Amino acid sequence: MWSNDSVFGIFFFYQTAFGFLGNSTLSMVYINIFINQPQQKKSIDAILIHLTVVNTVTLLTRGVPETLVAFGMKHILNDVGCQSLMYINRVCRGLSICTTCLLSVFQAITISPNTSSWAWLKSRAPNYILPSFLFFWMLNMSIYIRVITSIQSIRNVTILGHGYVSKYCSTIPNGNFIHSVTFLCAMTFRDLLFVFLMSCASGYMVTVLYRHRKQVQHIHRDSLSPRSSAETRAAHTILLLVSCFICFYCISSCITLYVTYVIPKDADLESAATFFSACYPALCPLVLISSDPRITKNHCILGKERHPSLFKSPTANQVIVKN
Repeated sequence: MWSNDSVFGIFFFYQTAFGFLGNSTLSMVYINIFINQPQQKKSIDAILIHLTVVNTVTLLTRGVPETLVAFGMKHILNDVGCQSLMYINRVCRGLSICTTCLLSVFQAITISPNTSSWAWLKSRAPNYILPSFLFFWMLNMSIYIRVITSIQSIRNVTILGHGYVSKYCSTIPNGNFIHSVTFLCAMTFRDLLFVFLMSCASGYMVTVLYRHRKQVQHIHRDSLSPRSSAETRAAHTILLLVSCFICFYCISSCITLYVTYVIPKDADLESAATFFSACYPALCPLVLISSDPRITKNHCILGKERHPSLFKSPTANQVIVKN
């Protein structure tokens, strides 16, 4: 029989490997489009590149140490290593929340009718993408400064009280109560705000798509094309991403709260919460790859550039005639 640690190790290994491969592939494809194929470039590509990068870092900073510890490696990090790793992971996880929200809001603006109150934002929205990234980075880096001073590596001592604990890092006991409450409130407010915004944007997209479908069916039912427009397909993809994010976010948050305040110091449940929180960055590239026709086309182009001999017909000089 396999132990719980071995099972978690296998899950984290495959989750990290497939998530890293998918996000890396997406990043290369979007960067290739951005640099070499400007005619196919879309404003939303910058958001997708940012999302794939932060998802990759999120997976690596949690999946790799969880896998190593699950397979028997102890004390893999010292205090500085724990603080750096947890800070980077928390910042990137927060950036993933913010970027997904920006993605849903941007697409809601894109598909909004020209008669809506958001119509004036259509032409200006691309100009707000980079400033939004800067704001997201400053916000999350400021919120998680508390992590640097409140995390330590696991030692051979008993940790008392409530707080975060994993198999390699834990919170420092007897921390400043006011700082802890401020940090918790800031993080909770950010999460609730961005989840609320992406939920509103998603609800608005559903309403717009439903009205548009009804209108088109009513006007010209017989000639309705079975192929959705590019904007509609993108909206469906983002709705699926938002649904996945909210689902895994709720599961992870519930487990984390239960572990922190009900039965503290349960490292297995904390690993389960970590696994569910990493499901979104791992599944995100699969959703995007299956919905964007540019991905397959450009992936084939990249493959030809890497292995040109596999895609060329043999020349006369390459044919060997046996005597």
